[in-house]
Amino acid sequence: MSTEASTLRPTTGIIKPRFSIRKNGDGSLVPRHHSGIDPGLVGEKAFKHPAVAKWWGWLLSEYEPPYSVALITPCSNVKPYTKSPTSRKIRGLLRRLDLWDSENNRPRGIVWLYFSDLLIFVPYEQAEEYPACCYEVPPQLVLANPGLVELVTSKLSEAVKHLADYLEQFVVFLPRRHLTLWEAAKKKSARWPAELRVKYTLFSTSGVEAALKTVLEER
Repeated sequence: MSTEASTLRPTTGIIKPRFSIRKNGDGSLVPRHHSGIDPGLVGEKAFKHPAVAKWWGWLLSEYEPPYSVALITPCSNVKPYTKSPTSRKIRGLLRRLDLWDSENNRPRGIVWLYFSDLLIFVPYEQAEEYPACCYEVPPQLVLANPGLVELVTSKLSEAVKHLADYLEQFVVFLPRRHLTLWEAAKKKSARWPAELRVKYTLFSTSGVEAALKTVLEER
């Protein structure tokens, strides 16, 4: 169901569109796929896809973050995530903070990791690649299935244990559903970097900017 609306300003007579969030009948955000979608990467069956198993193997044993501070943001109903409105806002703030490599179109000085309900972590640099570009697994599907909750939180705990060899600090910008999984994984993990949480909102990334400034000034 669309929540599109408009606001009329009586003093000017100008109709100004408000921020629009399109949802399905079950309350989930309407998916938008710019790169197409793999039917095998939709819903619960995606967790048994060989491309996902390969991704988990890479993340848990091979991936080495290039910096010690990681910004954690949620995956998106928009694929690839890099085309989502929130990602555009975050790129803007990283440019303002001189944390963006324009030549190579990626962060510098920090790691930007998307928390994915399926792939666990997706570095910004890999967000437009398969399978990250082409799946659809909404967080409510995971949260409604205890078996998937156990699987995702265990993988997340393992991933953080591996990444703790490289990361010292998380700046966490996650909505409530993702934080539920995040907290469950944290309880399972023997190693967890320090973290600074920012209240999640679709409308502003000012809290993220302030948190990054605080973390980087302390280093």
